Amino acid sequence: MQQKLKEIADLILGFTFRGAIVPDQNGDSFVFQAKNIVGDKADVGLQNLVKISFKGFRGAHFLQKSDIVLTLRGANVGSFRAAVVRGDVKNVIVPSSVMIIRPINQKVLSEYLAAYFNSMDGQKNILKAVTGSYIQTISRQKLGEAIIPLPSIEDQLSIIKLADNLKRQQEICEEKNKIKKNIINAIFEKII
Repeated sequence: MQQKLKEIADLILGFTFRGAIVPDQNGDSFVFQAKNIVGDKADVGLQNLVKISFKGFRGAHFLQKSDIVLTLRGANVGSFRAAVVRGDVKNVIVPSSVMIIRPINQKVLSEYLAAYFNSMDGQKNILKAVTGSYIQTISRQKLGEAIIPLPSIEDQLSIIKLADNLKRQQEICEEKNKIKKNIINAIFEKII
């Protein structure tokens, strides 16, 4: 089964700040920026977010648990990263460089959608919704028209489990490579 993204999720553009984001240690809100999407993880740890005083309307551009955050600007396949917000978030707003995708249909899991958007097929689908030549920006309207493959919940869970397993294997390989580099560096340090 396939459905348009706009039929299974709300697409919410981030808040447009009038100027630079000004940190305020006495502020009441936090800003989740595109740089807080690390790999396929949304780093919503408050210690890593900019604290601000927010006087605007507290609308849909504030994060909720299980939202998908998607970077809106990029240069090519792989630069439009998606991640699921895990854990409770309170008073965390996203700027206009990030889109919130909030599933509204019980037939789709947030983790599945994020895994799809991070896949090669998902990235190609996103590229159909971009405008601009050098720094490309995702059009909300065009992305809403994107056709999303929608397998059963059981199949989505299997895909999520497989994606998580592959990510863990990649992390193990990266750790293994670090250890190898440390070994060779230690050898050269001993002989010098």
